[in-house]
Amino acid sequence: MHTGDHNLLEVIRSSGLQVEAVHGDAPGPTVDTAWRAMAGFNVEPVASFPLRGDLTGAHRLWLEHARRLDVIAADGSFLVTAVVTGSSGTGWVHVRLTADADVSQLVDDQGRIEFIARSLSGHRICGITAEEYDYWVVGMALPHRGAAAAER
Repeated sequence: MHTGDHNLLEVIRSSGLQVEAVHGDAPGPTVDTAWRAMAGFNVEPVASFPLRGDLTGAHRLWLEHARRLDVIAADGSFLVTAVVTGSSGTGWVHVRLTADADVSQLVDDQGRIEFIARSLSGHRICGITAEEYDYWVVGMALPHRGAAAAER
């Protein structure tokens, strides 16, 4: 039987991303924190495209915004998570872009693109999520780790 970690790593590898290591959630922000931020009530997409139809431009569109938001390091590395059954405890996976990478392959059990990329510093995210009729490319800054501790 495959574990959630194995399933997540297989989905990531099948997208053409090179897996460097399982990073986990520490130090944060955690995967849960990032998903809550992406699903926030006031969240607006930086770009969108139809849920049904040709997805050939999805990778290019995401990559453009992820680079603009400094989610991807100079060497092409970042952290990623995707909606894969059983993977909720895995945390972030450290990956690197390859010439064959295509994030439109990071799909959930329903065949919908659902993932978040996070900068190595943890301060920025850019992902794709399926909404009612469209995919949304969502990018934003997350609170700094030290900011949450200072507020306590």
